[in-house]
Amino acid sequence: MIQKNIEKNALLVSSITNFIITLAGIWVYWTTGIQALFLDCVFSLIAFISTVLASVISRISQKKTKSYPNGMHFLEPLYGILKSLLILFLLGMSFVTTFQTAYNYFLFGVGEIMNTAPVLPYTLSMVILCFGLGIYNKKQNNKINNTSTILTAESKGNFIDGLQSFGIGIAVVMLYFIDVQGELGFLWYTGDFFITSVLVIISIKEPISVLLNSFKEISNSITSDKKMFNYINSIVSEYTNTVVKNSYCEIIKTGMFITVRIHLTEKITNEKYDKLIEIRELIYNEVTAKYENISIDYAF
Repeated sequence: MIQKNIEKNALLVSSITNFIITLAGIWVYWTTGIQALFLDCVFSLIAFISTVLASVISRISQKKTKSYPNGMHFLEPLYGILKSLLILFLLGMSFVTTFQTAYNYFLFGVGEIMNTAPVLPYTLSMVILCFGLGIYNKKQNNKINNTSTILTAESKGNFIDGLQSFGIGIAVVMLYFIDVQGELGFLWYTGDFFITSVLVIISIKEPISVLLNSFKEISNSITSDKKMFNYINSIVSEYTNTVVKNSYCEIIKTGMFITVRIHLTEKITNEKYDKLIEIRELIYNEVTAKYENISIDYAF
């Protein structure tokens, strides 16, 4: 299917780009030892591993089995849940690590001056790559009407990674104007804690949003996507109103798979039933022009 191929190709690009970003992050963190870069580095490593996993899920989620006749699309929101939890864990771990560094400095005077020499070229490159990749994944998802839970998680993750790199770069530039022996000299020892704290506060909303939406999808909740609902509901109403007067539809999205359940709340004669079967095919053909992966059922 065209929409699934767009998702697969986007994930391939993401995997290659995240691999490059990860290698660069590991080298700079190993060179500088800046804890704020630990967040950036490990986040990039998780991004690379997760995009490889996402590529596998994207390929097998449409596989139909006896147990899952419509495919294993639940794997897509499951991926969104797991990645969101990993990001939240990483944000928390990074905050605790840098807090410990600041605690040791302020209470015991123990600490090392941050080595900022290779940071600026790195952060500039990472900002360009991460934001560029985030925009790319968002545009690819727009092409398929934002139906990919995986690409939604990826694009938000890319933007968080880019934001972290941008924040680190700004902080490093500011340090060049601070005298290590001056009143703000402590920032040369503890600046990564303050950077990380700000980044955690700014970034935490996105993984929580993906987590909640993915949980709704995997639990078969009614879609909260008003644009999708209005589009499909208008088509369903246009056709069903020619046969019955009392009906409504529910739309459930699980990954890229959409289930349309049309509830009929009046008595259905054999003649009406035959007509409903005919129009179901018409509804399917019209909806799949925009959303490829759907099933349409009646509930009597």
